[in-house]
Amino acid sequence: MRYLLCFTLFTLLCGCNTSLGVGMGTGTTRVGVGAGGGRTAVGVGAYTGTSVAFTSYKDFLPNGPTDIYTSNKNAVIAMNNGDYKTASQTFEANLQKYPNHPDATYYLGLTRIYQGRRNEGFALLKSYRDPDNYRMTNEVQSSAAYLEEKPELTPKKIHEVMNKNRSDGYEREMRERMDLRPSRW
Repeated sequence: MRYLLCFTLFTLLCGCNTSLGVGMGTGTTRVGVGAGGGRTAVGVGAYTGTSVAFTSYKDFLPNGPTDIYTSNKNAVIAMNNGDYKTASQTFEANLQKYPNHPDATYYLGLTRIYQGRRNEGFALLKSYRDPDNYRMTNEVQSSAAYLEEKPELTPKKIHEVMNKNRSDGYEREMRERMDLRPSRW
């Protein structure tokens, strides 16, 4: 029953932008799983202190009202399935309804890169602005400027690096906000 409760809690929070970790083990071996903020991590460690962890950076959508969130989510799924035309049309429609929406701008830029329209894609990524997340904005813009100079990178690799850096910027922003809060002690 305890494992079912942990698994249910884990799956509910996987889509959130908070972090969650679950660990268990017997003897000297420990296994843990953590998720949140657009990333999932799995780690295995020994009581002696050695460990290994694997982190996967996923697409995440931290912004917007329900209707654009749902629309962006469906477009991200289309993009990840290789349906770039549908994804592009959806992101463009979302930007018509919500001009300069950060998630729609970000994923339309990535979609353009997948479509072979690198200049347009990087221009969108470099124009990315999220007024509530300075660190994430900075990471997206600087990563786009850097990756634009790397023509040998595949669209998939660009997508992975952009997601990692965007996620790192978001996490840093959240940590800094928590640090600014008055201590409860």
